[in-house]
Amino acid sequence: MTTSEAQERARSARKDSTGPRRGELLDAAARCFAEAGYDQTSVETITTRARVSRATFYAYFSSKDEVLGAITERVCAQFLAAQLVVDVEVSTAAEVIGATTRAFAEAVFANGALVTLIEHRAGIDPVIGAQWSQVRTRLRTRFTAFLERPRVRGEIDPCAPPARIVEALSDALLIGASRLAGAGHDRREQFVTDHIAIAERLIGFTGRTRTSESRTSE
Repeated sequence: MTTSEAQERARSARKDSTGPRRGELLDAAARCFAEAGYDQTSVETITTRARVSRATFYAYFSSKDEVLGAITERVCAQFLAAQLVVDVEVSTAAEVIGATTRAFAEAVFANGALVTLIEHRAGIDPVIGAQWSQVRTRLRTRFTAFLERPRVRGEIDPCAPPARIVEALSDALLIGASRLAGAGHDRREQFVTDHIAIAERLIGFTGRTRTSESRTSE
């Protein structure tokens, strides 16, 4: 086995590890990155927070960059999961928009400054940039495909092409929720409520959808 093959196997083993210690390192690194930023966080900072040795760190990650990549994957997975909180086959468009908007905002709130950090690193780190771009594209594609379903098109009257609406809504939700990550519950709740209302206006729910919602709430 060559040196490069051995290194690749080691990297694969680290990435595939799902032990609790790896999770603890990711949690510690996430807190360090959120509090001090990427540049001010070192491997030693992470190991000190996690209360482990450098040897333990390198058993799971090859570098600080790899840790951030793993954290980005975890955040991306939470964002994708936010679109699966309701069954789109049986829910109205209004129910889907409301539930997924709230779930996505909560995922952003939960990650706080990490989202802003990932956004910044995506512009200078090709690997993080590719991860971030891919998940945002998948989110927009899923949302647009939902709005373009024949059944859903009968419930809405969008003010612009669905793809354009989705892009505007997703950007506003991500940026706005990131800024309110440290705010109190009432401010965050108001933001979510306002954003759902904006989405409803842009997507344009028809009278039939409203009637359906009213019957559901009775």
